[in-house]
Amino acid sequence: MEGRDREWRGSPLDMAGGMDPYGIREIVIEFENGDQDVFRPRLRGEFESYDLHMMGVYLDSIAHSVRNSQRD
Repeated sequence: MEGRDREWRGSPLDMAGGMDPYGIREIVIEFENGDQDVFRPRLRGEFESYDLHMMGVYLDSIAHSVRNSQRD
């Protein structure tokens, strides 16, 4: 098989086991020092798929920053 044939196609929200992303109204990130960031959707009562996708991008950037700071 070619590499492209083995790539997974879909959104990050296509979860196995029947889990669905609907009804998420708040995302809380708690840090070891006790601080926390709380995210709520601005326009709707709950997050939609694009909002959650962008949250994943944000979390990835935080993880990247933490990994870089641990190397220094």
